[in-house]
Amino acid sequence: PTFDLQAASRHLSFAARFTPQYGDSFLEQLRLNMIDQWLIPLATPFINGMLDTFLSSCCKNRDTQIDAYQFLAEHVKKAADVMKTQLEENVDTVIKDVLDTSELELRCSSADPNYGHLWFQCRDSPIDTAREVITQAKTVMADFVVDYAHLYIAAMVRRAGVLMLVHHRAEKKATASTTVGSAQELGLPTILGLPSPNSCQSDAMVDKELRVAPSLDQMLPSPSGVAGSTLFTTVCGGNGQKWDKLSLTEKRRILFGSDSLLS
Repeated sequence: PTFDLQAASRHLSFAARFTPQYGDSFLEQLRLNMIDQWLIPLATPFINGMLDTFLSSCCKNRDTQIDAYQFLAEHVKKAADVMKTQLEENVDTVIKDVLDTSELELRCSSADPNYGHLWFQCRDSPIDTAREVITQAKTVMADFVVDYAHLYIAAMVRRAGVLMLVHHRAEKKATASTTVGSAQELGLPTILGLPSPNSCQSDAMVDKELRVAPSLDQMLPSPSGVAGSTLFTTVCGGNGQKWDKLSLTEKRRILFGSDSLLS
């Protein structure tokens, strides 16, 4: 529910450093790189448009939390609908730039991973090198990111909207209690009520607000039947099916991939 790409990057870097044999960390980093390079620029206009509308006089008077969440849901749905229509008309809307994976391939080759369910699904043979697996994963991950780009962008708009509401409420509270000038004289943050950015307190507060706000599933009437966790932990080849619905052969394929001793 938080969709924090910066936190995801930190956690993946930590995982790759301390468990380098686990190949999924590198493949999820590949997916994150695609989101950063391809989708963030597409989400930015939707976020800026939402902020401009909110700051206008007619929308800034939305005092109730329900009205604010309704406003946010409208913009999240609009972003998802527009992107879905654009993707149906032209897939190249997303894949505009060539993704440079040379650094990721170098780190992955040095680590030489040997397990992970995503890693197995993207590995054709037990003797495939790390660079070959990354190359094969590019196609799999790119297809997935493109197919669900509208949901990723909707999640970005939702997160930006919740942060916008948090700052707006803090600004109103600060205005009622003190002026910006007096706050600066006292050495306090310009917006009272908000902890320092990038602090543990700030992260905890933002996470709490994002979990309280309506989820993406609630804002989008029918998000293609995809659960939120599917966006981040999809088992390539599992087709998003529940584990208890898979056959024994499919389960072995997901767990062990091309490991000839176990599959």
